[in-house]
Amino acid sequence: MKKQKLILSLLLGFMSFTGATAQTEIERRFTEKVDSLNELFYLKSKEDRFKDCETISRNIIELYEEYSDKVSEGYSYFKYASYYNLACIQAKQGKKDEATASLIEALKDGKLEISYKKLINDSDLKNILDAEALKPVLDKLKATTDYLYILKSAPAYTKSLSTDTLPVITYLQADNPDLKRVRQYFNLDSLVVPNDETATIKNVLTYIHNKIRHDGQNGNPSGGANAINYAEACKDGKRGLNCRGLATVLNECYLSIGIPSRVITCLPKTYINDCHVINAVYSSELNKWLWIDPTNNAWVTDDKGNMLSVQEVRERLRTDKPVKVNEEANWNNERKTNTEDYLYEYMAKNLFYIESWTHYGFNTESNKENPVNYIILQPTGCDSSERRPENISVNDDNYAWQSPQKQK
Repeated sequence: MKKQKLILSLLLGFMSFTGATAQTEIERRFTEKVDSLNELFYLKSKEDRFKDCETISRNIIELYEEYSDKVSEGYSYFKYASYYNLACIQAKQGKKDEATASLIEALKDGKLEISYKKLINDSDLKNILDAEALKPVLDKLKATTDYLYILKSAPAYTKSLSTDTLPVITYLQADNPDLKRVRQYFNLDSLVVPNDETATIKNVLTYIHNKIRHDGQNGNPSGGANAINYAEACKDGKRGLNCRGLATVLNECYLSIGIPSRVITCLPKTYINDCHVINAVYSSELNKWLWIDPTNNAWVTDDKGNMLSVQEVRERLRTDKPVKVNEEANWNNERKTNTEDYLYEYMAKNLFYIESWTHYGFNTESNKENPVNYIILQPTGCDSSERRPENISVNDDNYAWQSPQKQK
């Protein structure tokens, strides 16, 4: 564990949680105290003053216990993160039994957001991971958070499914009046590269990524779930959209210039507190649904630079074939998106189930007159607990990824 990492998990937890909801006055006072302890912790960790760091970690734990009945449940993250930091500090000092006990506390109740892979690769903990008392705890963590292992263990799809009675997925055409408004609103003609579909797809992606910030904490604007309403709500820069909102905006932009596009919800095997929504954009040149992610300005390639589809990325992760995110990928132009964390960790988690819509158009998810239905692609024999009763469940990825040319 690098010195800065001792405090980093606490700071990230603080930023992530406190941004989610408005704080009460008591919660504000609590976080101010934690922030003060964080700063002191950081200073002591830079000086390798581990005993002081132990004391500060315990102070944060005690502070949470004092406030636990006065703050919302999410603030318990501070306690579990402090136990994890305490385990790292103790392990660095050779206190194996104490470090083991602290790590068990950190992982109790599954409230600490750390994966099996990240934990076993933490160099500070390497000398305690063989402790017998940790075995059941680590086995449980592996079963629930070793995301690449879980994805690889998923049953294969069944491609022989009869799909004659299932709906053809449809796409609103670019001459639709609402899509014409989208095209004009975003001045998308200026982004079209003649005779270069791939360049156009990338241009539109980066334009929307730069225009509207990602904000995963505060939901999307009220009113219609469409590109114009969402962009208007964000134009003063005071708010952003979550991943679903960004994918909705980008989807309508592609449709408005005649490029078939989908909003794709990527779901984990067991939903805890997070999934991810991206776009699948059809390239007639490559004859595939390209992986396009507006949250991260991302597309995915193989080791030779060939752009990959969502279907291909998932299968390559399962079969240990190389995948790579583009160099330009980033979050809000503030933090680079890297292949290891994004694909092999985050998206490996979120590619167990894949949800799409039966129709893609303008204002699709808030069209009460013609409500959209959902198609969930599941590994054979697996039934997502997140599935809506009215969903169409399929195990055939050929059906789920049918080309738009099938549309009559």
